[in-house]
Amino acid sequence: MKRQHALTACVALVATSVLVAGCGGDDEKSDKADEGKIAGAEKSPSAKPSPTPSATAGQQDGPDLSLPKDLKVVTDWAEPSVSDKAGALRDAARFVIGLDRAIARQDANDAAYRYYSYPASNARKAAEENIKLHVDHDRSVTGTRRLHKDFEQVVKAHEIVVVQFCVDDQKYFGKDLKTGKKIEGDSPEDAYSKYEIGMVSVGGNKWVAKELKATTGDAECA
Repeated sequence: MKRQHALTACVALVATSVLVAGCGGDDEKSDKADEGKIAGAEKSPSAKPSPTPSATAGQQDGPDLSLPKDLKVVTDWAEPSVSDKAGALRDAARFVIGLDRAIARQDANDAAYRYYSYPASNARKAAEENIKLHVDHDRSVTGTRRLHKDFEQVVKAHEIVVVQFCVDDQKYFGKDLKTGKKIEGDSPEDAYSKYEIGMVSVGGNKWVAKELKATTGDAECA
């Protein structure tokens, strides 16, 4: 295996083919987001401003999504005008942030990714397995990942939304915890992925990830 990024950039379909982060190596705390932003994420300077501050709705009762200072997740999109789409997109991003947080903290029981994933679902199982692989291999993640080109499809109003977005990991790397060094990748095309996450509503403006699919090297996202 030549390249090892974090979970959704490495799964071929839902919970199959989960790899360890660094997706470019061998086989073998932090600031919180400002008010009005997704906690743990930063807005890209090129992103259009969200029309409302609803990205943080309900967040004060949720888990800590802060990331280490060497790790950032940038969301480069405008908030959808449809409430179901906005809520599902917001919490899909939080699920990804929570996964990165758990990897960085080396904690497969971290509250964040679990809070934004459905119990016993493919999404949670894949995330948990990926975190444990990182821990077992003394690997973490570092750098900046950019989430962009979003698309949301309402399957059932107020219940199910399929969220898609591109992930740019050109500046996102694995980190060897024994040496503290980042792990460079040798497959540039693998730095681009498309994520598809099935989000379900659990009430109170909260959405959780249930199904997960990612395509690494997706031409649409390059």
